[in-house]
Amino acid sequence: MTATTTTPPYRPDRIVSGSGLPALLRESPDAVPLFPHSPEPVALLTPRQLHDELLPRWREGVERQARALVRRSRGTLEVLAEETLYDGLDDPALRRAALVAELFRNHQISANAGRLDTRGLQRRIAGALAADGAPRLELAWGQSKRDVGGLKTAGRWADLAEVYAVGRLVALVLAARELSGDGRIGMTVYSGGNRFAAALFAEPELLLEYDAQRCRIADALGAPGAVDFQDFAAAKRSDPAERAEHEERVREQLAALTDADVDAQMPVMLFNVDWPRVLPAAAAGEAPHGVAMAPHVAGWLRESPDDRTPLLTRAAVSCAVSPALQARWLEVFGDQPEVLEDAVSFVLAVGRASAARYTAIARADRNAPGLAGGPHTVRLTVHEKRDRPEVPALLTLGVRGGGQLSQHVVARVPAEGPIAFGSVAETLVQAPDAAPVLLAPDEGAPRLFDWLARDGQPLCFASGPEPSVRRALAHVLDPEHG
Repeated sequence: MTATTTTPPYRPDRIVSGSGLPALLRESPDAVPLFPHSPEPVALLTPRQLHDELLPRWREGVERQARALVRRSRGTLEVLAEETLYDGLDDPALRRAALVAELFRNHQISANAGRLDTRGLQRRIAGALAADGAPRLELAWGQSKRDVGGLKTAGRWADLAEVYAVGRLVALVLAARELSGDGRIGMTVYSGGNRFAAALFAEPELLLEYDAQRCRIADALGAPGAVDFQDFAAAKRSDPAERAEHEERVREQLAALTDADVDAQMPVMLFNVDWPRVLPAAAAGEAPHGVAMAPHVAGWLRESPDDRTPLLTRAAVSCAVSPALQARWLEVFGDQPEVLEDAVSFVLAVGRASAARYTAIARADRNAPGLAGGPHTVRLTVHEKRDRPEVPALLTLGVRGGGQLSQHVVARVPAEGPIAFGSVAETLVQAPDAAPVLLAPDEGAPRLFDWLARDGQPLCFASGPEPSVRRALAHVLDPEHG
């Protein structure tokens, strides 16, 4: 089967959480350049300048966020009618738990703020505060970025979008400490890259480095240790017997999947599979998820893997999402149309197998032993759990970020107005004057974002002259400028 006869069996608008990239590719195929567009940088900073000029302002912004959250939580609890949403408010311990719970009954913080089971959340927080051990918020979230041939992100490492999201988490922890009177409260973020590696082909080394970068950002923005990042698979599946049981549960779930189950996850996979790892491996003769690459596609890719892998990723994923793009891409492939057509078929087949594996892993983990945490933990999520109404669903990029997550987007800082988030393709189409903010390597000890300077990945995109860009960057975490 070739791409010319393939109709995607899904809604393309559901491909990335909250993203408009699929709709852009489908509805405005001529708007997205076939090849990545790289405007001249609008600003060039060194990690030293970022450390000296921006980092102190970002810390101040996080502290202001925390103070604003504390004021709101105390104010809203005071005006609530007794026993309306919480139990035992005359009990000091239950009142402290209710104050912390009020942090999440805030539409700026939680997507399900108006649907929270507040009493259930209060009980969980009260138990965590009373249990042995430091109270811990637990959040499963994140993997390293996927650039998808330059369509989705500008590179694979943590950037300003991560600063914004991690800063919100740090502010949340600082507010919870103040409201509870317990300075031991912290947050552990369990990244899911290795958890879903069997579905997405993630590279463990990249995931570990990405989490280390996010830890450095968190420590730089607040009290060290307030938010830490750990690998989900290593932390939750350290026991070999549990790993074996998990694999058995995954096999059972795979056998029970329906076509509709797979269709529901298929869109996510096209943008989350690590294609720069999958495509060269397939060209070398491997069959990811049992899907073999057509020999002529493999031969074409092997001729120049460094140049052709990102090109084929961008072309095949674009056409899989929006078949209307295929006519434009066929002009690029010229007298080798079968390379594109069979590459699209390969991407769709691998994506579908990835969707099945991903869904089975997620279902195998549902209610699995050890995943709920101990009595000192309070579970959070980034996707609302309809069957767990006491679990807050965090908006890591705020209300304006919608359901998007920082690993799927880049940040755009306009000369005036609040920070915005979107894919690279959306950013450059919707804000043609946006240009990258780059970091130049400097001498001395490693500093925050030295990884961006090393690889030439932008910190963000921005509009306006450099002085106004620097002023706007200083305020991105300040709630009064959001």
